[in-house]
Amino acid sequence: MTQPARTPPESPIQRSGTDEAYAYLKCRILHCDLAPGEELREAGLAENTGFGRTPIREALRRLVQEGFVEVRPRQGYRVSPITLASVHDVFELRLMLEPAAVELAIQRAPKEAIIALNDLAHAQYVHGDRDSYERFIVDNLVLHVRIGESTGNQRLTHMLGNLLEEMQRLFFLSMDARDSSIEQMHEHHELYDAMLAGDVEAARRIVIDQIEQSRQRVIDAMVTRVVGGDAPAGLANVTAGPRRAVPQAR
Repeated sequence: MTQPARTPPESPIQRSGTDEAYAYLKCRILHCDLAPGEELREAGLAENTGFGRTPIREALRRLVQEGFVEVRPRQGYRVSPITLASVHDVFELRLMLEPAAVELAIQRAPKEAIIALNDLAHAQYVHGDRDSYERFIVDNLVLHVRIGESTGNQRLTHMLGNLLEEMQRLFFLSMDARDSSIEQMHEHHELYDAMLAGDVEAARRIVIDQIEQSRQRVIDAMVTRVVGGDAPAGLANVTAGPRRAVPQAR
């Protein structure tokens, strides 16, 4: 495994070698440059990234705590696989949190805060263009975090941020499967319009529909990659499986 040399941190605040190594490896995992199930060895990572063994070791320990990396006794580490069960768990949490966040945002946020979401809600990506994927995924995360922030509930905002960050791997794995750029663009447009209109019922219904459509896109992409023989080792046991019940908009 050969990775590009590390780049210096953009922030003027000097970070420790461990912090830099952690940020670098986490970014590679979230972008699927380090694929689900891929083996990670301290020596190889140190050689290919330019970080020392100690920062790499400490970074891997932090990633283990966060669930992005697994320890393999006497074998080292590997990037945590993505299973169908884990996909359903993540989307189930989204179905609990995001409709509530949207409802609270409409009830509590000043209209100016909703209007400020306009650019993020109209973000787009180009199918097959990885750079545009990265920008869109960041914009999507920021959009939902901003919605969380507008509720005034810091814990809800923190949970949404962590959840959407974890989902970046799923987005990267699914975006090449088919061109859903127009579909996703309209989803965000509709949500923004409902929030701007103060229509809680419509906004809850839209966000639930969006989450379910996103879940199906991810599952379809995972199954397609497995059937087509284009799946990383960490997706090798994926099957379509049953769909779970969907909460209904109130």
